[in-house]
Amino acid sequence: MDKNINIVLIGITGVGKTTVGRALADNLGKEFYDLDKNIEQHCGVDIPTIFEIEGEAGFRTRETDELRRIIDNKYGFVLSVGGGCITRMENRTILTNGPNVVIQLYADIDILVERLSKSIARRPLFNNVDIGNKVAELYRSRKDYYDSITDFKINTSMLKQPQVILEITAYLKKAHIQRSSK
Repeated sequence: MDKNINIVLIGITGVGKTTVGRALADNLGKEFYDLDKNIEQHCGVDIPTIFEIEGEAGFRTRETDELRRIIDNKYGFVLSVGGGCITRMENRTILTNGPNVVIQLYADIDILVERLSKSIARRPLFNNVDIGNKVAELYRSRKDYYDSITDFKINTSMLKQPQVILEITAYLKKAHIQRSSK
């Protein structure tokens, strides 16, 4: 694989971007970055605290800054971005320019509700709301954005992580994006 090719995982919260991203990076011999974790490390506080102090708009600005920092200064990585990252046109432009392959993970709403209910405290947009309705609303409002920048799309509802990795690597091979050496 061209060592400069970046694999970017997008999708609504709860589809498994971080879990899949780590395993995919290991499989491909690439570095892994989780955009939200990078933001937390850079800011010194967690995402819920950023939302509490700066609101969603402040967080989205930080998200764009961190996304640009990674894309401009790194190469040949796997990157997992937060579910709302694609809502900003600037972020969609960043993700579609350069050597990025954008892979969208998605899942059925009932599966997402089950997954999200286990980690609700870390997800500020889901505090004190009906998770199912909120997930459906967010997905409807973001679907066109996801689809507009997606190179490959996988439904993770009934797949285990190794199956998702297998589908992604098969796509990369078919698209002539082969394994890199670290």
